[in-house]
Order: sequence, then structure tokens, then C-alpha cells
Amino acid sequence: MTIRADLYQLLLRFPRLFPDPALFEDPLHVANRYFENNGFPREKSDLVCQSTEEIRPVDDSGKPSVPSGTAKYPFEGRVILAEYMSNANVRIDYADFGTGLTSNDHSRLWSKGKVGGLRFELRDLKHQSQTVNIPAVSELYDMLKDRARPNTLSTLELDNIPAAAFKSTVEYIRRMLRNTAKNESVEVEVYAA
Repeated sequence: MTIRADLYQLLLRFPRLFPDPALFEDPLHVANRYFENNGFPREKSDLVCQSTEEIRPVDDSGKPSVPSGTAKYPFEGRVILAEYMSNANVRIDYADFGTGLTSNDHSRLWSKGKVGGLRFELRDLKHQSQTVNIPAVSELYDMLKDRARPNTLSTLELDNIPAAAFKSTVEYIRRMLRNTAKNESVEVEVYAA
């Protein structure tokens, strides 16, 4: 099965980057949460698969950002004193596997400029369309189910997947298999090697 993957690379600029869990807790799903928090249903946000596994703030020269001060920050209904990094840049890479959004829609969405309690500016958005060949997830699930015994292992080779799309493609297959399995109260684990 051939599917289209729209690969996005974002550069977000935070004037003051506080240690907000919305960005730093479960960093592999920042893009999904961002889409959901901006009104997208779970089924659509599941089609966004992020490949950035860790949030690494950097300054304008590309060096790791360091704390530059402390300030009051609203957190969970209280105001706390927290360290922040000034003018920190964060890169997030993800693939869209069929939300129906155009690259302009993605740009408009990220231009809203708020994740959790943090304000940011969309500095750069790069877009590239790729076609990837993967097995049909429903057929793959049926094969797994037919051979299933406790702790069954199966191998799937993803040939000719561009390096930039590999992690996102594996995450897409993982999510689709898990969603299919959940309907039958079955658990599926997927590991990339």
C-alpha cells in the first residue's frame, strides 16, 4: 500500500522557555497534544507522528540553551518561581499521514504560538511530501492475529523508506496496529530495530 507522508520540520522560538510539562513531559507526543489542544479529534491527531524524541533547546548559534534567570510562572493554578531560558529555539519534526491539512493549514495552526503556558513564535516551517510503501495495516494485523500465541514475534521490513520518514512511519504503523487491536481487547507492541 502506498501512502503519502507530509514531513514537517518546525523551528519554534520561545522568548522565555520555562520547564513546562506541556513541552518537556512526554516529548514524543508534543505535536499530537498540540493538535488535540487546538480542536482536532483524537482520530485525526493520531495521524500526526512525531520523530523528535527529545526536546533540546538551543540558542541562535545552535549551542544548548542555559538558564538565564528566574521569574514567576503560572503552573497548575498557582504562580511559581521558575528558571527560564531566553530566546530558546526548539525543533520538532513530524509526519502527517492523512489529516487532510495542507502545509498552509499546518503553518496557520503552529502560528497560534502557544503550547501549555508557553508562548512561541513559528520561526521556520519546512515541508516535504514523500510517498512510502507499507503493508496495509488491516492485513498486517490479520496476519499477526492468525499467528498469535502469547509472546509471538513477527518481523516486518520497511524497504525504501527515506531516513527522514522512518521513525514517523514506524510510529504510524504502531498506532494503527494498536488502535485495531484495542477494538478486540488485544495488546500489540511494536519495536524498531
